[in-house]
Amino acid sequence: MALKNKAVLISIRPEWCDLIVRGKKTIEVRKTRPKLETPFTAYIYCTKAPQQLITIFKDGEETMDGEIHHGKPVFVKFNKLLPDSIRGNTQMVIGEFICDDIRRIGPEYCIVKEDIETAIAGSCLSIKQVKEYADWDIGMNYADMKDLYGWHISDLKIYDKPKPLSSFYRYGFSGMNGTNVCGNESCEHYQPSGSYMLPPTCAINGCCLSKPPQSWCYVAENEENV
Repeated sequence: MALKNKAVLISIRPEWCDLIVRGKKTIEVRKTRPKLETPFTAYIYCTKAPQQLITIFKDGEETMDGEIHHGKPVFVKFNKLLPDSIRGNTQMVIGEFICDDIRRIGPEYCIVKEDIETAIAGSCLSIKQVKEYADWDIGMNYADMKDLYGWHISDLKIYDKPKPLSSFYRYGFSGMNGTNVCGNESCEHYQPSGSYMLPPTCAINGCCLSKPPQSWCYVAENEENV
């Protein structure tokens, strides 16, 4: 199984994906950045739709089915209505972009309003949202404040058919004899069998992604997705 060059898969919430798809959001602000030279390819994973609490049924109360509920309270939630651009495409890789620049956003930018406004331009975030995300509190020492990074989105490509996570593999995957059994002994998920008669195994099912990263992770795309 041949793999492409090292790339990144980044998890983005549906409401932000919508703004990216519509070309309104061109900067993605994160607390970390990859150790990659720009430009590099980043794949957009649209996360699960946020849920909205509708009601709570308590013991002895009548439910929507007309029955009396008994037991612990039940929280009834529904997925929030999503924009047409991403409806039905959550929990999938919806597209890719070229990150051609990563802008450092330091806490000192907040001293002058125009500086922080320029730094976060294109992110669709307010100054308040940026400060809350970075945990930049008034009175904190600058030395205790962490930098943020603005990933620039260019050459955006939205897929006609979104791709599942299982189409992507962690960078460095090395299958043995065309199988999904990992032969990369330096990989943290490599599990030797302890017997020369049995092949090693992989703790994450052959390095294909089974769950999305909380923020981002390194990946290499399968040739089937080229």
